[in-house]
Amino acid sequence: MSKSIIATTLSGLFISSEPWEKAHELWFETWAEELDDLSILDWIDKPNYFEGVDLVMQIAYPKFTDEQRIIKARETYFDSIIQYIKQNKQVVNLEIAEYFKSLKEKYQLALITTNTQEVTNLILSITNLENLFDIIETSLPEEKDDKILVFNRFIKKHGKPIIYIGGGRKDSYNYCKENNILKIFANLENSEEIDGVKSIHNLEELKEEIGNLN
Repeated sequence: MSKSIIATTLSGLFISSEPWEKAHELWFETWAEELDDLSILDWIDKPNYFEGVDLVMQIAYPKFTDEQRIIKARETYFDSIIQYIKQNKQVVNLEIAEYFKSLKEKYQLALITTNTQEVTNLILSITNLENLFDIIETSLPEEKDDKILVFNRFIKKHGKPIIYIGGGRKDSYNYCKENNILKIFANLENSEEIDGVKSIHNLEELKEEIGNLN
């Protein structure tokens, strides 16, 4: 009998969300300077900032196709994430990683991420997490940052996980609710709670929730 799957995210659980947040800010700051247009900075805090990304890429690469612009935007964003993690190794949550390693005899560990495969491999390598996951599902390079696409591919290949432990992305939990997947918000950074989603705030609470799966 195959092991049940525990599906997880990277950001906010195994690694602080800081590299992704800083990369987001840095991306707009870099392009504001490159294009000499400070109004680009206004997109940083907007919930629809993806529209700003599209606009910047259209200005920077007017002859590119939409797919080419998406690839270019994500490449530069991921470069910033990798650089930040390399310079700030303390962003790795070692206690959480060690705990999940202890679960591998009983469960399959899956990573569902909107990072690309290449970037995911790099992140796992520089954080010494490359042997942690049994299953990894990532975004394709030409896709926008769409967790639903990645979830759908994952379930088509592997079926539903027994639980999904995520970070601060609400779209992940909405998907889990619609598909009857148990969900937990790993709110290890004391962020705002998410309505309708149970949270854990430390390793002991996480252990308790995993223990309840038995």
